[in-house]
Amino acid sequence: MARQEELIVGLDVGASKVAAVVAKRSPAGLTLVGCGFAPLVSDGQVALHDRVRRGTVIDADATIQAVQDAVREAEVSAGCSVHSAIVGIGGAHFRGVNSHGVIPVRRGEVRAEDIERVLDAARTIAFPAERQVLHVLPQNYVLDDQEGIVDPLGMVGVRLEARVHVVTASVSAVHNVIRCCQRAGVEPVELVWAPLAAAEALLTPDEKELGVAFWDLGAGTTDVLIFHRGGLRFSYSLGMGGACITSDVAQGCHTTLHEAELIKVRYGCALRSEVSEQEVVDVTGLGGRPPHAVPLRELAWMIEARAEEILNLVWQEARKVEANQYTRCGAVIAGGGAMLSAIDRLLQQVSGVQVRVARRCILPQSEETEVAERVLADPTYAAAVGLVAMHERARLRPRNDVAADGGGRWNRAWSRVSSFLRALWE
Repeated sequence: MARQEELIVGLDVGASKVAAVVAKRSPAGLTLVGCGFAPLVSDGQVALHDRVRRGTVIDADATIQAVQDAVREAEVSAGCSVHSAIVGIGGAHFRGVNSHGVIPVRRGEVRAEDIERVLDAARTIAFPAERQVLHVLPQNYVLDDQEGIVDPLGMVGVRLEARVHVVTASVSAVHNVIRCCQRAGVEPVELVWAPLAAAEALLTPDEKELGVAFWDLGAGTTDVLIFHRGGLRFSYSLGMGGACITSDVAQGCHTTLHEAELIKVRYGCALRSEVSEQEVVDVTGLGGRPPHAVPLRELAWMIEARAEEILNLVWQEARKVEANQYTRCGAVIAGGGAMLSAIDRLLQQVSGVQVRVARRCILPQSEETEVAERVLADPTYAAAVGLVAMHERARLRPRNDVAADGGGRWNRAWSRVSSFLRALWE
């Protein structure tokens, strides 16, 4: 078995599923050696609507079981034991805001401690007590009159400014995820916003540099992250996702949520103009009622109406702050909702930019293995792969720990607090 310190485990705790990947560090880079997946099951059914609200944990037992199942599968696949992981979390409670900080350069030359101080100054924003800073993501630096600096380390000047994107989360929602992981036998060593990790695994460096909107269409939330010149310029989370569409289909077709999800996945389309008026699908009735036929055009109308509403609500937020001007490369969509037929064309109509569906993950400097081929070809594991990639990138840039991991020091502090609370409760 591989030693624990040689392994990097990414655990994505989503609204409707949990995904885990295990990577082993080697001189040549990372090797994906294991993976695991488990749907979030509650009362015998896959979580769809009532158990998935705004992407937060409302059924702790179901979440714990899903974490255990996904980790157990990953352990068997990798031939190792998993005791800790980098955990990806999401939900509509996440908020992103742009900020900046300014400090004097004490010794004339910018050092690592100067960069840490200016990032600390940038994160000094008045937030409610129930919120915590999860990430401080540098966009660029300004040294005296020089703008657009990516890394000021070693440069000479007297005044350093950092422009950053600060991501905050609900303390209680984050702690609920931590507690679920701990009760499942996995200690979170770092916390990362899941859509940020997914973007790391699915976007190319050129897209981030030229400007792109990354859409994560999940079951409980719809998230958009806009990158430009390598930095995150805008982020927004809406507490509506694929589960809302499933609920509409269930009500419109007079069937169960489980049946509605199956119909949506197999026959659904986000544009009714692309569906034949003659085609129908047989739908199981409620409470033992006989099956009945539903025209596919009518099914598509239900899906399109809700999907268009969700996309418009999110895109309006980007337009309010003119963040849409950064999307020169268009948009990339991922998540379970990205598998819905014609959703890319609907988004193109809403946003007015070209859209591609993310179908393969990117893990630089990784060895090609059978596990790697399976994981990287499955966007379900995107956030988990991104967690591993972000952690390794931060490790390779130890000179500037805060800038590299977007707030790792805060993650470690929160981990210590959670361990303290855990000791009190147990």
